[in-house]
Amino acid sequence: MASGTRPIEGASPEGRRLLGALLGQRRKELGYTHRPAFARERLPLTPNGNLNTRLLADIEEAYRDTFPEDTLRQLAQAYLVAYDSLAAVAHLRARALAPVPRQAPAASVTQLPPMTDAARIASARPYADAIQRRLRELAGQGDTDPTGTRVFPAAPDDAKAWDGIGARMDIDDRVWFIADLQRRADGRDGGAISAPVPDEV
Repeated sequence: MASGTRPIEGASPEGRRLLGALLGQRRKELGYTHRPAFARERLPLTPNGNLNTRLLADIEEAYRDTFPEDTLRQLAQAYLVAYDSLAAVAHLRARALAPVPRQAPAASVTQLPPMTDAARIASARPYADAIQRRLRELAGQGDTDPTGTRVFPAAPDDAKAWDGIGARMDIDDRVWFIADLQRRADGRDGGAISAPVPDEV
């Protein structure tokens, strides 16, 4: 099927409503109750830099009866379902979507902090653990080298540090470097940062 074709064009309203309902259910199975969070973490932004919640509403509520193939493939990847099953459900050739398994997460970081102060390590660890969970989640989506905006969608300063100074570090030090920045920003005790930081910082 050539790019630009519209594989669910001509599907009945019943088929499109079934597809939308199943995709909404699938979104919730993936842990996203609300569309904005799903759009933020699993879809690219619109050309204007906004969350693409309109696209989710269009397909989940069956507002549109046609989508380009490239868009449907993007949606299939976001919902972690087989692409062919989208058209199969829309045309009532199937009554269920075919989930695809999450990819095996990349090897997790060793969690060995580049600092020695026990109090500082303890206060930074919750942040490091949260970053590691996010990295495992992204790896499960197939993104094993995420940008800062993917790792920290709601924290532009952390995203900038991840892509800038942090990019010069190995993954372990990078995680702990950002975790320590977050700890300090939240006013936790534990002393000054000693992660390997380039000279200009």
